[in-house]
Amino acid sequence: MRIALLLVLGMWSWSVDCASQTRMPGPAPSILFSAVRRGRTRLTFPEERRDSLPRNIPATYWKEGALIGGGVGLIAGAYLGFGLCHMSEHVNNDCTGSLLLGGVVSAALLALPGALIGGVFPKHGPAT
Repeated sequence: MRIALLLVLGMWSWSVDCASQTRMPGPAPSILFSAVRRGRTRLTFPEERRDSLPRNIPATYWKEGALIGGGVGLIAGAYLGFGLCHMSEHVNNDCTGSLLLGGVVSAALLALPGALIGGVFPKHGPAT
């Protein structure tokens, strides 16, 4: 037991001596607090267009796809929610909440894939 304690203390003292011999720089001051503040700081940007590169993004049918996907999801989710509510064991259960919740949730879920699918197809310009 004494030998193990002496080995641990020896290794610890050796690592402390090695660490004290290296000169490590201390932490640098933060740039947020190093500058003297004199009133409000205003950011200045060079005078040029906000978007220096021309963007040539073609128009797509993503909105139409989202509307179609949302509509299909609304009808299918309302039908599914209403059907599942009628399968419950409660006899006089009002299924309006299930109908609305199923329709809204599935419309939101199917609008995203519809928008992604519609975004694949580019719109064509007017015929010349």
